[in-house]
Amino acid sequence: MKSSFWKVAATSAFMLFGAQAANAQTVLKLGTVGFKGMPIGDAIDQALIPTLEEVSGGKMKIEPHYRKSLCSEQTCGEQANQGLIALWTSSTANFGNFGTALAIFDLPYIFKSIEDADRISSEWLAKKQCDIAAEEAGHVCLTVYSSGGFRQLGNAHGPVHVPDDMKGIKWRVTKSPIEYTLVKNWGAVPVPYDWAQLYQGLQTGVVSGQYVATPWQHVAKLHEVAKYFTEIGGSWSGNQLSMKMRSKPRLKNGTCPLTRK
Repeated sequence: MKSSFWKVAATSAFMLFGAQAANAQTVLKLGTVGFKGMPIGDAIDQALIPTLEEVSGGKMKIEPHYRKSLCSEQTCGEQANQGLIALWTSSTANFGNFGTALAIFDLPYIFKSIEDADRISSEWLAKKQCDIAAEEAGHVCLTVYSSGGFRQLGNAHGPVHVPDDMKGIKWRVTKSPIEYTLVKNWGAVPVPYDWAQLYQGLQTGVVSGQYVATPWQHVAKLHEVAKYFTEIGGSWSGNQLSMKMRSKPRLKNGTCPLTRK
């Protein structure tokens, strides 16, 4: 995960909160399911946190809450809306809880490879969609980045070779309307379900399938409760770092200054 993206994000965070940082030091709480030892956690620890402290002259610091200790995915965005945290991460899919601006990243087979996805998402496409997100959802999306490649199918029922093998199975989906429609068209029964509860949901049979990138399946140990795995690719596993817009920034030439490099 390129640290330059996170350094730009830190600078943007300072631009948004800098005018409000009147105290000797302003602490910004960050909620994430990531943790140190995996790319997202290391990027926060090694790039985002030190860069913000540097550009703010030590007047601003980030207080990270890893491993969903404070919130998980869309619930982090909800806490940001309430003013409980300043920064949050989630999949682009779960950003769908707040608007459709980042839904384009969830379209199946839109990217030919992980390299293409990384390049395009870090350049013009992320800039454009983050501008829309700021207007539409009131959340300033500071960066969009890869989080595990492409999504794969896992379930507790049996092997999936064709869509008919998914027919009637309760399949966990995110807050993405695209993922909901995709899973429904495959014949499964889409069930929006919180990431933090997914292991338990699979274990108890509330849901029996999931569409999650391989690294996250490993991190959450989903193979213990959904042992059948099918590599299909399709939807890119993108993540985003956002902050709740405290005051609407002025737009110049139709773009938000906080999301331009």
